[in-house]
Amino acid sequence: MTKPIRLACVEVCNFRRLSKTRLEFDETTTTLVGANNSGKTSILTVLRNFLSESPGFRPFDISLGQWAKLRELGLQWELLEQNPTIDVGDVELWEHHYKELLSCMPYIDLWFDAQEGAYSLVAPFITSLKWAGGAVGARVRLEPVVDIDGLRKLAWDYREARLPVKGLAKDGHAWPTDLLDFWLRSAMDLRRAVAYRLDPAKGPLVDKMRRDVQELPANALPIEMTLLRKILRVDFIPAQRGLGTEEGESKSSGAAVRPGLFSAQLLKFARQHLNVTPSGQGNREELVSAIAKAQSDLDKTIHDALKPAMEDVEVLGYPGLHDPQHIHFRTRIQTSDLLSDGTAVQYRLDNTAEDESLPEYSIGLGYQNLQSLSFMLVSFRTARLNDEKGPPAAVHLVMVEEPEAHLHVQVQRSFAKNAHSLICPRDPIHSNLCSQLLISTHSSHLAHGDSFTKLRYVKRIPGNGAGIKPSTEVINLGDVFGNDIETRIFAERYFQIQHTDLLFADGAIFVEGTAERMLVPLFINKYFANLASKYISFLDIGGSHAHRLKPLVERLGIPTVVITDIDPVVPAVSKKGRAVKKAAYIDNRKDIECGNDTLTGWHPRIEEFSAFAKPEEKDLVLTLESGLKVRFSWQLPVAAAENQWPSSFEDSLVLSNLNWIKQLINEEKEANRDIYKGTLGKVVGLVADYEDHKELLAQLHEMLHGSFDKGDFAATVFEKLNAGAPIICPEYIASALKWMTQQLTAPAVEEQ
Repeated sequence: MTKPIRLACVEVCNFRRLSKTRLEFDETTTTLVGANNSGKTSILTVLRNFLSESPGFRPFDISLGQWAKLRELGLQWELLEQNPTIDVGDVELWEHHYKELLSCMPYIDLWFDAQEGAYSLVAPFITSLKWAGGAVGARVRLEPVVDIDGLRKLAWDYREARLPVKGLAKDGHAWPTDLLDFWLRSAMDLRRAVAYRLDPAKGPLVDKMRRDVQELPANALPIEMTLLRKILRVDFIPAQRGLGTEEGESKSSGAAVRPGLFSAQLLKFARQHLNVTPSGQGNREELVSAIAKAQSDLDKTIHDALKPAMEDVEVLGYPGLHDPQHIHFRTRIQTSDLLSDGTAVQYRLDNTAEDESLPEYSIGLGYQNLQSLSFMLVSFRTARLNDEKGPPAAVHLVMVEEPEAHLHVQVQRSFAKNAHSLICPRDPIHSNLCSQLLISTHSSHLAHGDSFTKLRYVKRIPGNGAGIKPSTEVINLGDVFGNDIETRIFAERYFQIQHTDLLFADGAIFVEGTAERMLVPLFINKYFANLASKYISFLDIGGSHAHRLKPLVERLGIPTVVITDIDPVVPAVSKKGRAVKKAAYIDNRKDIECGNDTLTGWHPRIEEFSAFAKPEEKDLVLTLESGLKVRFSWQLPVAAAENQWPSSFEDSLVLSNLNWIKQLINEEKEANRDIYKGTLGKVVGLVADYEDHKELLAQLHEMLHGSFDKGDFAATVFEKLNAGAPIICPEYIASALKWMTQQLTAPAVEEQ
């Protein structure tokens, strides 16, 4: 059912690394993914700061790119000789300062997609008398001062604070060193958020390609924030980092166990919405017997009152077969502290055993976290529907930061769908209300539990050291593949099955098959220590499919290596008489060609097969306009084997390690028996039988295209390499890993 109004897009400016960042919202659930320090938490924080009941910012929330302008304003204010609140001075100069100050402040542009029926809600934000549904925009900006008079007072206050210390060295950190430092002790200046209407014709819903954020007219009039809060309510669940501490606190302090997180939430919910909190008059002895009965009655009252909410809690997956099957409530009323006592949650493993109850902290952290998350979601829904200030907000945005803590994989996969259902009102009378969920996560299981259309990749844009500061771009992964639905579905299925962590990595390495997937990480650990410390995602996807992820790789913008096979083929005729391409080893045939779709369709697209043997830099590295570089790697002639040219990882590995294999041959000769069995034994025997490298290459090709178990061979080599065998990484792979090391260890601009 189409809702009368929904939040479609948010543009954030001048907040931390979000210098100019656009986030497009899904109609139900939007999931933020990306590497560490990319800006995911900043997106949640800026929305919370601006749209909560009491906005609040810190000086260093202002983007790094604005600091120089603010410091320059401070320097000019230090030169003031007369108090500008008394002697106004140059009016135009103060107007310029006012405009300059506001241009540095963080702001968000909220874009709603509204139907004509939502007119009464959006009327204060409409800019056209002909509006008949469509985009509606509102800007919320941090404004430290109300007007120019307030600016003059700020300037003089700063000048007075700076005067005693401006002659001191800044490395002494005497307060204030600059305007940002001044605001650290004047936090109230950064708590005033002001709303304005925006022109939809200049917004992203009308023209998605428009990247510039519109400027407010000089005569723009503010709009009451209460009118915006009638449209949009925001709630936030931070990452659950306090679970599991209750028992430890009781052991270390000797005090009674404090109520767990879930207990505290239940008590708060009851006090706000159910009015079941007990009260009393004192500590008289005669209360003891009364309290005993009150506890029993109250347990039942609380259970009956909270039962509907607890049924909702179970939607997220608990209790399971082996989890505690029943939650009951035991009030802890003490005569010495009647008013301050709370309600404790306890768990029964057996519904019939009333005396066998476990305290909250003794239950698993995953159980605690899920109960806590689900009940907070239910509480948000209830608070929205029972708003004391008026009707429920038309749009409810609930933000959840990293909910995956302590949750097992199956729960993570279904979390987004189930969580959204918990914030949606159940009564049909509220069917016109829109509920949207915004999740940030580092879990590939949670991210790939749904369609790419709901994923937003938060991408780091590095600074350049020449005035361009680090920033963030949000990529709508639903748009990456354009109208190619088949490829998008292929990518979604691949990510779900492989559980790939590509969306959280600093770099990516595509490999051809299982053998490379097993051995390349080990080569990195053994020979590329610097690269081993980086966060690399490995994707086992063959050359016939790797090119299908080209749009995704190019949009993610992380350094990528594609290690693939050259796949030489020659024309042949099938048994049915059809013209086909047949796999071949590389010799001097002129009709041989590359059969790898990635190398022929993505890069380097070399027409002459022989040119693959001596590639130029431009053939190996694809550089896009965005600056992204993708390094391609395929088998090259092996110098240690008289420049014979292998065509797969396995024969390249063999030809690159002939010296090691000959050591194994000598061991067998000395023992006068076959020591090595299985696939390694076959390779050892083949090298022993064919000393001519050209003949050896032909025999390797025949063996590898027969019944040879490549997986077993890779596992055997893995075992030997891990045990310290002098096995060399094939040069075509080693050179690509060196390139990746350089890309990830280049001098980085310090980020905010």
